Amino acid sequence: MNSLSKWMSTVAILSIALVVWLFFIENGDEKLLLWARYTARVSFFYFVISFSASSLHYFFSNNFTKLIRQDRRYIGLSFALAHTIHLVALTSFIVVMEENPGIVTIIGGGLGYVAVYAMALTSNDNAVKKLGLKRWKQIHWLGANYIAVIFAFTYVGRLLEGRLSASKSGLLAGIIFMVFILRVIHYLKSKNSHVQKET
Repeated sequence: MNSLSKWMSTVAILSIALVVWLFFIENGDEKLLLWARYTARVSFFYFVISFSASSLHYFFSNNFTKLIRQDRRYIGLSFALAHTIHLVALTSFIVVMEENPGIVTIIGGGLGYVAVYAMALTSNDNAVKKLGLKRWKQIHWLGANYIAVIFAFTYVGRLLEGRLSASKSGLLAGIIFMVFILRVIHYLKSKNSHVQKET
């Protein structure tokens, strides 16, 4: 089994385990809500690992961080699969409960999925060759950072609205902000190191 299959398998196992667990919850409406909520957290988990892979290895170099840096592309594709499952869960909840998401949610979330699939479709060596490394990096940088902002906006918003417990929403928001900080510090250190080498 190759690395992609291994990471994709973990998404499938987690998704099946979640559905089995929800099967035993009596309230049908609660099932849909929890399905949407927890599939979002599963996809968040894969996104954070992929988004922080290089920075984590830079600051905490060990076998685990080396592995996730090497498998970053496959983890990102696994995130795309997990987030697609979340889309199914969220859509099911909206349709059954007859919810009316706001225009900001529709546009912002819709653009997020455009970014997810743009990165997923270009996560291969052939796409890098056709787009050119510079353009490919721009697409993935913009896409990944946009998705990170969406996650941060979502969890901070829920924290302020009290829709999730303060501990849960605060933890998730804190994680994404910590990753942002690590990436910025990593970028600045790498840039400074590059300048020193040139001089």
